[in-house]
Amino acid sequence: MSIRLEYIVCNKNGDELNRFDVKSEAEAYDSVICAAEDISLLLEPLQEKMSLSDDQIYAISEHLAFQSEEVKLALKQIKKPKSPVQTNNIQADKSIEEEQKTSVKKSSKKK
Repeated sequence: MSIRLEYIVCNKNGDELNRFDVKSEAEAYDSVICAAEDISLLLEPLQEKMSLSDDQIYAISEHLAFQSEEVKLALKQIKKPKSPVQTNNIQADKSIEEEQKTSVKKSSKKK
């Protein structure tokens, strides 16, 4: 008699997606499936707009997740313009940091 250990990856509904003999392979596949589920949430607004079914949305999400390296490279090309609001927020954050540093210096001198 032999004993065989398998790792079964299931989706959030409990449906079996794949079986693996190696734990690290199962975990890698699981992380891609989790990413696909997150991507599908991002694509939900397209569902009504483009008359896509849940299966189509998930198929697109899964494809993007499995092509993650290519997707990362494509997204790196996007350059966001700096708006005045972002610049003001950054300046405000710097001012707050400077105030905190000053108060820390003052409190350490008192001791």
